Amino acid sequence: MTVKRDFLRVKQTEFTLSEGSLLIAAPLSPDMLFNRSVILLTDYNKETVAGVIVNKPTPFVLDRLVDSISIKAPLYIGGPVSPEMLFLLHNHSNSDAASAIRPGIFFGYNDQLLKQIEQRLFPSIRYKFILGYSGWAPGQLEAEIANNYWVIGNPTPELLFNTEPDQIWHKAVSILGKEYEHWLKIPESPHLN
Repeated sequence: MTVKRDFLRVKQTEFTLSEGSLLIAAPLSPDMLFNRSVILLTDYNKETVAGVIVNKPTPFVLDRLVDSISIKAPLYIGGPVSPEMLFLLHNHSNSDAASAIRPGIFFGYNDQLLKQIEQRLFPSIRYKFILGYSGWAPGQLEAEIANNYWVIGNPTPELLFNTEPDQIWHKAVSILGKEYEHWLKIPESPHLN
């Protein structure tokens, strides 16, 4: 039996790298934090390249770790940088403190938005509280993409807010099309087989 040589080759997508891009980790990443991670880029310019992992929940709940917030919500690992910083990714367009990342996807919060979530004033709000972020030095992310660590995807509110965390990577890969279907057949930990 022979295996195609390009089985693990990463074919880049037609999407361009920009604020609001989705980074989808190629399978078999040696870095446990980024293995099968999906990252939403929140900043992409000459000075700052940063984003948050959207599919790695922690076992912790927000109101248990932050005394001043009484929202029972899971906390996600956003990345290894500044893990003590709290971020909010959400779909609520009426917040002065939030930046529009893409249609239906906003990043940032203020006390007013926290109160609205706490009091459940808008049942349609979907959100993720995230600790820390992922950051790159100038040129570093582009080099990682050239070295086939990531493919660029297009985020949707449905993917970020309505998909179970353990299914986000699978769904993001599926959306990329047939050229990536074989990724879904690769075991997460092949050394255990």
